[in-house]
Amino acid sequence: MAESYTLTLRVGLVAETFNRHDGIARVGRQLITLMGTRSDIELVLALPEVALQNGDRKLPSNVIDVISIPHSGQISQAAWVRWRLGGEFAKRGAELIHASKHVLPVSRLAGVLTVHDLTLLHDASQFRLAKRVLLPRQYVDSIERADAIVTHTQAVVASVASYNAKWGSKSRKVGLPFGGELFAAPAEAVDELVDTKFCLAVGDLSPRKNLNALISVWPSVFKQTGMLLVVVGSGGWKSEETQRAIDSLIGQGSARRVVGASDASLRWMYEYATALLYPSREEGYGLPVVEAMTVGTQVIASTDPALVEVAHGGAVHLDPDDSQGWHDAILAAARSTAQHHAPVIPNWIPTVAMVAESLVESYSDALSASARR
Repeated sequence: MAESYTLTLRVGLVAETFNRHDGIARVGRQLITLMGTRSDIELVLALPEVALQNGDRKLPSNVIDVISIPHSGQISQAAWVRWRLGGEFAKRGAELIHASKHVLPVSRLAGVLTVHDLTLLHDASQFRLAKRVLLPRQYVDSIERADAIVTHTQAVVASVASYNAKWGSKSRKVGLPFGGELFAAPAEAVDELVDTKFCLAVGDLSPRKNLNALISVWPSVFKQTGMLLVVVGSGGWKSEETQRAIDSLIGQGSARRVVGASDASLRWMYEYATALLYPSREEGYGLPVVEAMTVGTQVIASTDPALVEVAHGGAVHLDPDDSQGWHDAILAAARSTAQHHAPVIPNWIPTVAMVAESLVESYSDALSASARR
């Protein structure tokens, strides 16, 4: 059993996605918020330089210092986080470092790494050259050096253990509480979609998101239902072919693309979509699935284990390559009389207090493992 640490623990938390507007950034900000609820934790945050310049987000009261991560290009920034940040945390009295993305700073301090998924190791070919050449080695090294690994789903724990039994032995699911950020403000209508029937696909256009499963069936779906396919998200790696296919649908009048959607407009789209469509091949959690279910939107998702886990029986699941299955399920959703409702947190989602407690237990495990090095 891990030792129990009752004194205040000073944690260096790496949050390099803090200023972004995608799902993984919301998860990162949520981590700061939930650890901010703990009276037994002091936080030293490492945030992007641009986030500090903007200064538009309130930080928890237990943040005692903030380190600026210099903005010098993706590769240079990753190198700075890897080689320099550990020393900066040590100077500020941190006893443990928690990295919330691929790179854990090199340090003698205890280290915890959040592993969202292993896509980078399972299929690096979908990323651009620099990332697929450099980052997998850094990711493996970070996982190896971590004293504890935390994930948001049991599916990722299983994936990690399948990839490397040693990694699996130090992994723990801590879960993910419902983030109120998206639903904090009133919904804001997207004018071009008002009084329009549509299905929603949320996420980037990278190959693992498998949007071709939707693109290939949409001409038939549109012909039979008149529903638009609304794609919300950035381009992503190796997305040129997918972008061209979506542009073709847009030209035919059967699709729309929304880039840089505000939380208020994304909330509105969830609340008015006929269904959320999520054919991804690999996920670590699937935040849009939970967000859609929160307002009663129908969800059709792939059979990826993490998506099955977080949907908790509340979605239709299909093989990502079953084109006919996707086609038929979308038509069934169009005929459904399912009703949207005010936001209700699914009862299987852990609370902030539960996730924070699990994280503190993982920190305790990491400190114990570090002492045995």
